[in-house]
Amino acid sequence: MANEWIGVIHTTAPKYLSGAADNTIRKRLILSLLKQKGRIRFNENSYECNWDVEFKEQPVEAYGDGGTLNFSRHDLYRQLNIDWRGYKATDLMTEKERLMNDGALAIVRRYDKIMPKLMRSLNNKFCAELFIDGYASGNENRLHGLNSFTGTGTTVAADRIAKPSDTYGGKSTEVGDQGGTWSTNLSGATNIPNASIATDWPDGNGDPEYDYLSPKLVNWSSSSWGTSSQTWEENCERVLRQTTIWNSIGAGAEGKPDLYLMAGNLFYAYLNKMSGKQRIVVPHKGAQDLGFDDVLNQEGVMLQTDFDVASNTAYGLNVDQMELASLDNVLFASRGPEYDIKTDSWLFMVGFFGNGRYNPKYFAKISNFAT
Repeated sequence: MANEWIGVIHTTAPKYLSGAADNTIRKRLILSLLKQKGRIRFNENSYECNWDVEFKEQPVEAYGDGGTLNFSRHDLYRQLNIDWRGYKATDLMTEKERLMNDGALAIVRRYDKIMPKLMRSLNNKFCAELFIDGYASGNENRLHGLNSFTGTGTTVAADRIAKPSDTYGGKSTEVGDQGGTWSTNLSGATNIPNASIATDWPDGNGDPEYDYLSPKLVNWSSSSWGTSSQTWEENCERVLRQTTIWNSIGAGAEGKPDLYLMAGNLFYAYLNKMSGKQRIVVPHKGAQDLGFDDVLNQEGVMLQTDFDVASNTAYGLNVDQMELASLDNVLFASRGPEYDIKTDSWLFMVGFFGNGRYNPKYFAKISNFAT
């Protein structure tokens, strides 16, 4: 019986976990998009997680026939680095319990309860971690999620965008941290996106290095949206449209968000706004093809609510500019069952080692940053 017990678990657990991980991905739009675009990486290595982001471009000079060209090397990249993080879910079955449930059918029933519950626990925890600030106190072993680079500086009620002020991957997210200039053609509190920054950014234009690591932190409660309101329901359509434009201005089509993930209260208010305007909410075809029929479409960008997004908050995600990296050859790995003679028990464990990687410039957080 013992041989059958070990054999059943060892041969079934890896197959089950593979299927369960695939099922997890299919149930979460962000994970489905990451898989579809090949942004889930396996077999990562090294003692820390490093990647490069482009912060500058080679200079382009006007040239006339017979002129002299200047050739030199250019430092175009900055390297970001974070450490690896991990999650574990465990269970055990005592030897006494195994003996009391002797028999192949009883063992299979017990096993069928342990593994799904372990995976369900890891799944529920893991998807929520995609939004975590991995630098915050107490989060030293948790993922570097989206809130790891969305810290803000001086922001007042009239600002339509909050001032980026954070450190991510060892580099500052503040505009102008690596030099460069930006246009200053706008004037007036209702036109300048952020009074503290005091340039046209993210409107206007400037050098790539000026905002190479700066996310768009959009203040939906601003008094400057032109609606005479500071509520999400009145401002939401303009906020989402402006965020899409701001993310696309500096990077063209590749900068356009794929998805806005919203808290439930924001999604509800958005639907009310569309209903009040006699708008027909149109499903997003790309999301439907992935099996998500409840995803809406505004100007080519997916809109969906997500349980793990904090109230009054939404995120604009560019899937091509993020990766989920696993140190293992699977997303969630299993260990055991292993017999522990000290407790006379069989030990089970599923877990993840890895982290998320982002290029903050291509992401947005939408919230009531100044209320």
